[in-house]
Amino acid sequence: MIKHKIVFRFIVLFFILLIIPFPLNIIPGFDFIDIFFNDIYHFIIPWIGKNILQLKEDITVFTNGSGDTTYDYVLVLFFILVAIIGAIFWTFFFRSKEDLIKINYWFRVGLRYYLGYNMMSYGWAKAIPLQFSEPSFYRLLEPIGDMSPMGLAWTFMGFSAGYTIFSGIAELIGGILLLHKRTQYLGGLILMIVMGNVMALNYFYDIPVKLFSTELWLMALIISTPKIKQLYRLLILNVPTHATTSYRPPFHKSIHKKILLISKGMIVLFIFFYPLKENMDYLKEYGRYSYKKTPLYGLYEITNFKVNQKEIPPLTTDTIRWKYIAIEYKKSMQFYRMDMKRFRYKSEVDTINQKIIWTDTKDSTKVYNFIYSRTDSTMRFQGIHKNDTIDCQTKRLDKKDFRLMNRGFNWIQEYPFNR
Repeated sequence: MIKHKIVFRFIVLFFILLIIPFPLNIIPGFDFIDIFFNDIYHFIIPWIGKNILQLKEDITVFTNGSGDTTYDYVLVLFFILVAIIGAIFWTFFFRSKEDLIKINYWFRVGLRYYLGYNMMSYGWAKAIPLQFSEPSFYRLLEPIGDMSPMGLAWTFMGFSAGYTIFSGIAELIGGILLLHKRTQYLGGLILMIVMGNVMALNYFYDIPVKLFSTELWLMALIISTPKIKQLYRLLILNVPTHATTSYRPPFHKSIHKKILLISKGMIVLFIFFYPLKENMDYLKEYGRYSYKKTPLYGLYEITNFKVNQKEIPPLTTDTIRWKYIAIEYKKSMQFYRMDMKRFRYKSEVDTINQKIIWTDTKDSTKVYNFIYSRTDSTMRFQGIHKNDTIDCQTKRLDKKDFRLMNRGFNWIQEYPFNR
């Protein structure tokens, strides 16, 4: 890399722009640093989009659940241009005083710890597991043809806790190996494979983390680069190769080495355990099994439905009769009409008085009070909904009533069970 100096300088500048203000922004209580940088970019990038790129629409949407917004692409373009200009100035005006070997050393340290931290974050989120939840009643009732590619991928990953945990462990192993200089290349090679798979999912299932996953994969590639030539000689050409050292110790005095060792130990422990703590906190509130806290949890299939004391037959063309009531998460419920159109409500359950209050998610003034009575397998709902008296009997279903969820694992299969 150092042989091609201007390319090296561009890469250093570009990736520094990508990762700053790391590591300060991950320290608890230092959120203001992220806010400071975001405020700067939120001013610069919309201005570039409007005045230089002359985009048809102003940039008003910033990074959110999607990391592939117009803002994100223009931000990367901005970083590339700044890195090109910076590399040119660096090459022609500041090269005489530089030590590329030392710059390369600290640059790689920064990449290793940044990539390692992100692998810990994503790895723990999968290994716990948290990132992909078990398919909801909504997903189980939705025709597969109506799913988005991302929805299909999320359902695929969320269905199997084992596969999700396996994926997370692979990310954790790669991230841990990055944190020691002697195992960094192995960690980089592992993450090239792991992140290559993640990147493929993001690209081919239209998951809006394409930019970030590509950036992480490129970081793994850069970290692995010094050993790729040796692996090629060993594995492809089948010729001997020699051990090399591509780093130079930054300090030589004993006291400096001790300080560095203590500092590194603290950083490594923080990078390993802090994402774990964050994900454990999220798990308590949003985790895979949090639905068990919901008192009326279940999918209720309507068996008898009366509106204003009139029985409504279960015709698929009917737009009044309900088909399902789904109660899965705290303070949330949904009901489906016979045509499978879904309506969502906020809910408050009073288990003592057996009452449930439904509030329209779009209009908080629309509040409906229902009473319920239930057995282990049935539930009856009675109340006023949109000026109509509703009385419905239901049969309680569980996720195990769906083939996808009850098939289970089978060592022996005389024939493929591909339904």
